[in-house]
Amino acid sequence: MLEINNQDIKGQDYEALLELALKKCDCFAFVQRKDMMEDESVIMKLHNNLVEPIQKSLIKVNEQSSWIVTSLLEGTAYVFYYELNEETKNFLLSSSDSLFDWNRPPLPEDLMFFKGNQIWLASCSHERFFIINDDYKHIGELIEEIRSIKKR
Repeated sequence: MLEINNQDIKGQDYEALLELALKKCDCFAFVQRKDMMEDESVIMKLHNNLVEPIQKSLIKVNEQSSWIVTSLLEGTAYVFYYELNEETKNFLLSSSDSLFDWNRPPLPEDLMFFKGNQIWLASCSHERFFIINDDYKHIGELIEEIRSIKKR
């Protein structure tokens, strides 16, 4: 995995990243950390209102203490897994215009994309880094592929 620090993907590049993810991945996930919730019922109500448009694409919700970019010392988080399709891509695009905007509040955090059980890209928004699979040897290769999507 290649780790990219302090290089957010924003605006048109973010839109192209989502197009590329749609071509390469079949699932995405994001996280609501229970240890960061002052009132779980209020946070989950806000979360459910946010994701209501894509609820039919929900695959599963796991309660986990770790995921690809984070291991909690204590507590757990809800990790929501969704099908990646045109509708959910549009949701991701309308909810944010930046990879690092996926941070609480108001959005869930740590946006991740998968092909089957393999991670393609995972962000840790509050620490401002993301990892990408071994298809890319450096950030320039990813940006080049993103920008080639924008030209089409």
